[in-house]
This record gives sequence, C-alpha cells and structure tokens, in this order.
Amino acid sequence: MPGIDDATELIPGLVAWTNPGNGFRVLKLHYTADPAKRKPEWKEQAKAGMPERGWLREYELSFEAPLGDAVTPEFSSANVRAVKPLSGARILRGWDFGALSPAVVFAQADIHGRKLIHGELVLHQITLEQLIDAVRARTIELFGRPDPCFDAGDPAAEAVLDLGQVRRVLFQHGIQLHTGRSEESYDNLRKELLRQVYVPGEGVTPATLIHPRCVTLIEALQGAFHYSDRPSMREPKPVPSHPYKDVVDAWRYLNDNLLVTSTDHIEQMKKVAQADIKW
Repeated sequence: MPGIDDATELIPGLVAWTNPGNGFRVLKLHYTADPAKRKPEWKEQAKAGMPERGWLREYELSFEAPLGDAVTPEFSSANVRAVKPLSGARILRGWDFGALSPAVVFAQADIHGRKLIHGELVLHQITLEQLIDAVRARTIELFGRPDPCFDAGDPAAEAVLDLGQVRRVLFQHGIQLHTGRSEESYDNLRKELLRQVYVPGEGVTPATLIHPRCVTLIEALQGAFHYSDRPSMREPKPVPSHPYKDVVDAWRYLNDNLLVTSTDHIEQMKKVAQADIKW
C-alpha cells in the first residue's frame, strides 16, 4: 500500500488504514483472517481446479493479475536474477517513446549468448530531450560508463514530432537508433523466455535474466501486460496498459533488432560480447 503511513494489521489477514484523500477508514480483508482458512489443506482444496491467475485475483487480492491472458506466459521466477554488469561488454538499450510512459531497458549479452537485463527507466510525459538526459544518467549509474552502446527502438521513431524525427534528434545527441521491424515481435519475446543455454559451472540456465530492480518489467511479464478478457473474432491484441506495455515494447524493440543483426544472432552476439571484453 504505497503512501499509506498508518496501515495497521488488526489481526492476521485484516489490515486497516485511512485514505489520505477523503479520510475514509479502509479495511483490506484477506481469507487468512479466518483461522480455519490458514491451513495448507484448506488452500489446496479451495484452489483445486482454479486457474492460477483466477486464484491470484479472487483470493490473493492481486490487482496485477488481470482477467486477460498474459502476453508472455512463459515468464517465470527462473528469469529473475541479480545479474551483475559486465565490465567490458557493450551496453544494449531498448527505447519506447510512448507519449504517456516513455521507457528504456538496459541490458548486455554475455559470452554464453544470454541477455542480461540490468535495469529499466520508466518516466511520465517528458520531452525527448529530458528522456535522453535521463537515459545517459541511468546508463552511468548502472554501468559506471556511458558507452559503447547499441540502441534500438520503436520503428515509429521515423514519425515527425514537435522536436522533429526522433531518430534524427537522437543522432544529434550521438545516439544511433536501430529501428528494424518484425512481424513476430511478441512471439520472439516468448521464444527468448523459453530459450535456455548451458553455462559451465552453472549448468542449464534461462537465456534471459532480469534483475529484480526491474519492477515494472517483471510485473508486466507476470501478467500486468495482458490480452483482453473479451477477445474479438480477429487476432487478439494486447491491452495498452501503461506503463507495462511501454516497458515490454522497449525490450521487444531491442530484441527484434538484435535478431536481425545476423541470421545466426546468438553466435553473432557471442562474438560481439567476446570482442567487447577484449577491447
């Protein structure tokens, strides 16, 4: 309950606080307030036959679990790890220039072909110039250096905005934006989440590892970024939930452009990572 300073647990499963806006007293009642429902046996019986997302919404009071199916159901806790920046590897940045919630993800590729997502930047209704400044500061904060970088973003960056073409403005600031397109963009993300690699000393690991500090991206992949629960007869489209769609799109634009760098992109990124480390 962000911003609630007087939240008090009256009994296990029952929390009370005062709404700072209208002064109303609010109670949050969880099923565990009933002692009989705190037993694992009760939960196992009540949960039987219920979809996990339905359970989270109806019983665990999780508003990050909407009714519609997740865009990336392949994501799991195995994809979350406190990865450390690689001192010599190129910095990979994915950009989404959404008017409401511009977002950038910061990643690297290691010599085993894994994508390591170290951080995210999610802002609200700022100018392109402000976004560029914030990205530069976040890059140094995460990696201790400003470059070398590989930048990829929304193909719509070619569109004309108040500040001119986004790609042109970035170039004026020394940022070369790659804007390759893919018809299977979301499918490519799902494949990446399923892909695994063998790492000596670790064994088989997911090929995509995301630092826990990427809270918005993780929530989005868990289901906050989802399809409508009322699909049309046409091909289903993700619900434009902000900022969840924006941060996932930043990642997929980066992923798309890494895919088109080579027909065998995994081997290509390994070579890039190895060359960067020697550099």
